[in-house]
Amino acid sequence: MKFEGVGESFGALVRTARENRQWTQADLAKRLGAELGKEVNPLAITRTEAGKRPVPLEEVAALAHLLNLELDPLLNPPRVHGSTGDLRRRAEKLRDEINRGHQREVELMAAYASVSQQLRRVRTEKDELERELQSVERALKDADS
Repeated sequence: MKFEGVGESFGALVRTARENRQWTQADLAKRLGAELGKEVNPLAITRTEAGKRPVPLEEVAALAHLLNLELDPLLNPPRVHGSTGDLRRRAEKLRDEINRGHQREVELMAAYASVSQQLRRVRTEKDELERELQSVERALKDADS
C-alpha cells in the first residue's frame, strides 16, 4: 500500500470541510486551539491544507472532530479491481457524475442568489410599510388627542 499523497489528501479534506462551514483559516486555527488547549497559528492551517507539514496525530483527531471528517477512506482506501478498460470506463463515469454535480451546484447557487435578492426586496418593502404604519398610527394618535 502506498501512502504517498496522504498529507495532500488530508489537507484537501480539511480545506473543503472548512470552506463548507465558511470558516477562515484563522477561524479554524482558533477553534483547533480551543480544542487542543493551546494556541494554533493560522499558518499551520495553511500548511496543513497544502499538505506541506506533518500533522501530529492529536491534531488530526481534533480536526476530524471539529470538521466531522471521515478518515477511514483516507487511511484504508478501497481496493479497486478490474481490467484497464473497466477502470477507464468507471473513471469516465465518475467524471461525468462529478460534472453533473458541479452543474447542479452552479444552478443551485444561481437560484440561491436570486432568492436572496428577492428576500432582501421583500424585507425592504416590509420595513418601509412598518415605518409608514408607525407614521399613520402617530397621526391617528395626534388626531385623537
